[in-house]
Amino acid sequence: MPDLESLRRLAETAGEAIQSVRRSDWGRRLKADGTPVTEADIAAHRCLVAGLPGLLDLPVLSEEQETTPWPVRRGWHRYWLVDPLDGTREFVDGFDDYTVNVALVEEGAVRLGVVHAPARGVTWAGGAGLGAWRWESDLCASITVNPERPPRILASRAHLDKATRDWLADYPDSQLMRCGSSVKFCLIAEGRADLYPRFGPTCEWDTAAGQGVLEGAGGVVVSLASGRALRYNGTESLLNGAFVAAADPSLIPGRGAG
Repeated sequence: MPDLESLRRLAETAGEAIQSVRRSDWGRRLKADGTPVTEADIAAHRCLVAGLPGLLDLPVLSEEQETTPWPVRRGWHRYWLVDPLDGTREFVDGFDDYTVNVALVEEGAVRLGVVHAPARGVTWAGGAGLGAWRWESDLCASITVNPERPPRILASRAHLDKATRDWLADYPDSQLMRCGSSVKFCLIAEGRADLYPRFGPTCEWDTAAGQGVLEGAGGVVVSLASGRALRYNGTESLLNGAFVAAADPSLIPGRGAG
């Protein structure tokens, strides 16, 4: 395992690089898939790929680099999975819910996740069997889920599609909150929300770090196709299927009390 304090500080250093760019010209452009990228994404990427091997000398898979070919990647048993700036649209549009995502993945499962929200000055970390924590102004506190009924539901600010609206119909009395990036996983982890359904496409670097935090806090991230925890690096594709993040699996339709 890497030193958690060093990993947290590295994520926060990447966040400082993002904030520095935000105060200047962040040079937005579109990638081949039509998603935006800025100089802040690249600055955070460079910080992380330079610093992570000093914590654990493992392969790094980052959104902002050429994807490692599947014949190579399929042999990785442990690696770093990184989204240097998750929520670039929020960053560009002036919102504060964008994050630095760093996850340590081992045999397809998230071992440890760190999420840093530079504009909020907050960092979360956690992993299944390890616990979960929240830092603000260098003050650290343990966090845990706090399920409520009717559940408090989170949805993406940019991706409230028909499938999500149909799913929400099962919770007519619930409170709906909308925000971007992996902050949604962390809000569930610290007891401020209960469910986050996602039916639209996401990539593995969008979810891994937040999943680590939420699992450490006692929650789950469940694939709707398999009914099991979301897994990583299992196929050539880096796209996730539909999933639900939850403070308690019994809140997910069809999961019952178990």
